[in-house]
Amino acid sequence: MIRQLTSRYVLMLTLILSACSNQPLPPMEPPPPAPSTTQAPAYAPRAQLQKPEQVLADVNKNYKETITDCREYGTNKPRGHYYCSGVTLRTVDDGNFNPWMYSSNALAIGATSYSWLRRGVIQTRLYHPAGFILRNRIDAIAYGLPGLESGFICLYPYDASTSTANGHKGCGYRGKQYPPSAPAKPDDDNSAYAWGSCEGMNITTATQWDQHFQSVGQQMYRQCSWNIDSQHGWNNMIASRDDFPQHQSVWNEILLNNLGGGEQMPKYIAAYFYDVSKAGGLAAARNFQVKMNNAGYNVPILRLNFANAGGDIFSYSAADQAVAQ
Repeated sequence: MIRQLTSRYVLMLTLILSACSNQPLPPMEPPPPAPSTTQAPAYAPRAQLQKPEQVLADVNKNYKETITDCREYGTNKPRGHYYCSGVTLRTVDDGNFNPWMYSSNALAIGATSYSWLRRGVIQTRLYHPAGFILRNRIDAIAYGLPGLESGFICLYPYDASTSTANGHKGCGYRGKQYPPSAPAKPDDDNSAYAWGSCEGMNITTATQWDQHFQSVGQQMYRQCSWNIDSQHGWNNMIASRDDFPQHQSVWNEILLNNLGGGEQMPKYIAAYFYDVSKAGGLAAARNFQVKMNNAGYNVPILRLNFANAGGDIFSYSAADQAVAQ
């Protein structure tokens, strides 16, 4: 009896194994794809007016240009140093607004503050860690691109904490609410704007400016301003900065007349930048770049390194870009 049961179990097991061996094997799943070595840009890039390598070359070229006799295109009339040399830029807070729009203070004044960097004009920092660079007018003409020809008013050797108390769109001398007389300006494309308070106070040399600055205890808001298109005024500004090395960490100030609320400014912006020595600068510059791209303009982010003030102070890195270049 036991032998018969054993034989039946062996027969059943044989049949089961035979049935299993005749079943098709399930198909093998394909291996997962290899990880991609490229990453799609987070934002669809708009068309560029200039490639980043050209922007970088122009900005560093202008920074190292030390010409002191800029001439207006088409008329050959004298213009201030900003017209053909140096880098005109503005630093901006990173907030819930477009960085090219004017602040409430700027709207009240009627003008907006910028700074100017050039090799040999020593300054070691700017107001905020990030901002934007205006396209130089001569470069704009060469490439057939937008560049501001007019609207520039005055310059100060140091940040003057300009406000409505200055008068004359931030260029007046604080405490004097009337425009001092000034020498006749050249009849150039910017003559409707260019103005300064120093000449009306009988301050015409760097030495006189220094003496006045000393007499008011070197209070920044008690500076007089130079006419933006006075080449002599620019030379005085540079000389006065050399005379007070203790203030090298304070940036200079240029006043530029407002264009509406700022909506027209993006087309004049060549790049955004950030100070590599300041925390939060790159994040702010990336936010600015994305907002600019959303407005229809794709421009690069540049690095600003004051440690390289004697050479190429600006550089470019593809890794910094929030929008593909």
